[in-house]
Amino acid sequence: MTAHLFQAEVPKAGDVRVTVVGRRVFAQRISAPCGALDWRCGSWDDLVHSPVTVPSVVETALHRYLADSGLVFGCFDFALTGDGSSPDDWWAIECNPNGQWGWLPDAFAITEAFADILSTEGSGSS
Repeated sequence: MTAHLFQAEVPKAGDVRVTVVGRRVFAQRISAPCGALDWRCGSWDDLVHSPVTVPSVVETALHRYLADSGLVFGCFDFALTGDGSSPDDWWAIECNPNGQWGWLPDAFAITEAFADILSTEGSGSS
């Protein structure tokens, strides 16, 4: 006998990685051409990325989550059960407070957001 963690399979239409830096939100829909249940299983070079709009109620929840956790950054993973236009399509999987983002197409903009946070936060200190 041992502890087990079981998770129901979500009948998803796609996946989204949402990277939040301060008040800035970057969201990419991720598709695996092979149709894998988990896009992390295949070659990351074959992944298809496309920008996606995060519904405002979901975005508000992400900012609240980070604020309640005392964080200014997090990578959130979602499964989509529809086209993503309705908040009901978004199923939260996890928030990684040290998530990777350098492989995303908007990595340069995410880097700029980090630079803005660091220069703003550090500008009043001596």
